[in-house]
Amino acid sequence: MMAHKRWLFLSLAALLLLAGCQKPDAEPLSFYVVINDLPGVRIALNAALPATVGSTLGQVYRAHQTGRDVWLSADEESLSEVDPSGDFRAWLRATRPVLFHAEAGDVHFIPASGSLDRLSFILDHHLEKWADEEQVAHWWQARGDDLRSQGAFAAATEAYGQALSLDPGMVTAHVGLGAALLGQGKNAQALKTLLLATSLDPQDYWAQRLLGNAYLKLQRYEMAVTPLTQAYLLKPQDTHLLLGVALGLGRSGHPRQALRILDEAARRITDSRTLNDIKTLKIEFAQSGD
Repeated sequence: MMAHKRWLFLSLAALLLLAGCQKPDAEPLSFYVVINDLPGVRIALNAALPATVGSTLGQVYRAHQTGRDVWLSADEESLSEVDPSGDFRAWLRATRPVLFHAEAGDVHFIPASGSLDRLSFILDHHLEKWADEEQVAHWWQARGDDLRSQGAFAAATEAYGQALSLDPGMVTAHVGLGAALLGQGKNAQALKTLLLATSLDPQDYWAQRLLGNAYLKLQRYEMAVTPLTQAYLLKPQDTHLLLGVALGLGRSGHPRQALRILDEAARRITDSRTLNDIKTLKIEFAQSGD
């Protein structure tokens, strides 16, 4: 019994000793520690900021002209004070800087290379937590557009999802997501996304056009007429939309209206392939009546 008590005592002492030897949780890295090893000239227009070298706009220009990256610590108030004309701020915007919100203030990263993939730069160096969310959302949306243009619809869907997680009201990302979903044949999902896009901005041409296409793909022909008509009103030079409107009308029980619209389309469209499509639809709708 004594031996058992002695074993319990030793076990408890060992656990306490181990607990005392555990390292405390590491302090979270500051933005300035993380960027310390990254290339660039660090310049602060604010007072008392870490990693400060110099404090004049001229140094920013010179560093950039010599092909060097610049880390500029300056919030809008500081920039306004040293740049009353606004010329430097216009130049800064033209360089497409990456904006970070660090502990001691705003930091603009001005890359020497204008072609730098800014989103990859942030992700590769684990700078997401400090990056300006609105900027990053737009870069995710741009990546989605690029992937979609290459036919990589699944990857584009993920990119648009990242953009919308940061900015749920970004209409262009909703529209891009709808297009990517249509590209994958996920028409019902696309419809929901495009309905939201048109509710956020009824004047968005692509949102209305793609919404109409989604209804057509789902064979909800009557519902397609309104968004396709709205898209045409927003961009009347796109006469090919008239075929979609006519298709929606003709297949929802309004062949006479469809035929009138097809006649208008035939007068304004010249390419032979589309004219053949018009002829085919005319034959279909001429065989039915209101």
